Amino acid sequence: MEEARPAKLTCRELDVLRLLALGLSNRLIARELDISEKTAKNHLSSIYLKIGATDRTQAALYARQVGLIGPREVVPSAGPALTARERGVLHLLALGLSNRLIARELGISEKTVKNHLSSIYLKIGATHRTQAALYAQYSEGVSPT
Repeated sequence: MEEARPAKLTCRELDVLRLLALGLSNRLIARELDISEKTAKNHLSSIYLKIGATDRTQAALYARQVGLIGPREVVPSAGPALTARERGVLHLLALGLSNRLIARELGISEKTVKNHLSSIYLKIGATHRTQAALYAQYSEGVSPT
């Protein structure tokens, strides 16, 4: 399988995107690259525009798709098996749906979605939705729309 080629991102944008995909906050990205937090946000806005992403999760999935990060860098070790409902929630999360849209799609409340996500994070060792989405993409072959 041939990897997708990255959009025309600057070297600094590639650095920012890689750090974002590793789960760093804007503040930590700024510290790591010795830039202001405002500059990090500006880079992210430019990156989103260039790659057609609307949020951090889509950008992180893009970074994985084009080979900026490897699966070992982002996929936590698997824990207990996910329930069928948790797999469904994780699949929709990996497609980039918000909690509200996941709830609508599954006919459950947003609070229930949040509870499922908490359980999923615990089981797969993720700390946030970006890691969970990357886990889903790597382990289940889910690709963003």
